[in-house]
Amino acid sequence: MILTLLHIRVKQLQRELRSLGLYTFLLSGVAFYLIFVSFRQFEEGVHSYSIICLLAFICVALQVYRKDKLFIYKHIENPYLQIFSEYIALTFLFAVTAIFTRSWMYYPLLLAMLFFIPYFKNSFRKTAVFKNLSLVIPVASFEWISGFRKNFIFLSGLYLLAIAFCWFRILPLFLLWFLTTTIISFYNECESLQVLRESGKPTGKYLLNKLIRSNLYIIILYTPLIIINTILNTEFLLFNLLFIPVQLSLLCFAICMKYSSYSPNKMQTGNSILLITIALFSTLPYLLPVPIILSFIYFYKARNNLNYYLND
Repeated sequence: MILTLLHIRVKQLQRELRSLGLYTFLLSGVAFYLIFVSFRQFEEGVHSYSIICLLAFICVALQVYRKDKLFIYKHIENPYLQIFSEYIALTFLFAVTAIFTRSWMYYPLLLAMLFFIPYFKNSFRKTAVFKNLSLVIPVASFEWISGFRKNFIFLSGLYLLAIAFCWFRILPLFLLWFLTTTIISFYNECESLQVLRESGKPTGKYLLNKLIRSNLYIIILYTPLIIINTILNTEFLLFNLLFIPVQLSLLCFAICMKYSSYSPNKMQTGNSILLITIALFSTLPYLLPVPIILSFIYFYKARNNLNYYLND
């Protein structure tokens, strides 16, 4: 098979959709809505360049943080074509509508941008810092300890930028949203069965405790900046009030999604695309309930899956 990587992604997507059952229709409706919104923007020609840049940015972020690059470049035939085709498929439905509007030239522009992304083979070097971070963050939040150790420079840079631009209307919220997308990537790796069972708590309580602790960290990190931004931009009061609950719902979804398909010591790299898609949904006013609804759906899936490991 020529496009092996694309075939694997299709199989992963099919498996995720089957696991959602009837909720697949909800996600399909959301996807069609986003496609329609993109089409309208291309038709009006106002934010066309922004949409293209956003799609390219998502693909660059995936390329930088994906953990399968070494395997792909060494063991899969035509790795550049494989990765290029993957990014074309990811952006196709949202960008191809430009062809049917006066902004038709933006789709070839996106393809040109995507073409160069597979040639970026390096990843940000992750250096472990703060070996005593467990003195501040409980060991039970091992995802946060590991994630902050490995991504400290990047995360602190984003947070400092948000502080520096807290007077600006939207920019600090965008930086915090991007910080959230990085934090939810902490939950792509499953712990060992021994670590999972250390708490000794029943399934429901284990999940709730993890959700509460993680949400508390987000509230502590984001609230000061949101308050300052609201004081300086009072017209964005409602927007700022909704911001933190939306980020909390994204984090809840990431945690529940991890444990809905938990398997000891398993890397869940296939979850990244769905997580980023849901994170993008959360930026649109009419789609704010999506991560909340999915959090409830996956909470019950996670509880049922963990029953097999915690009640064994």
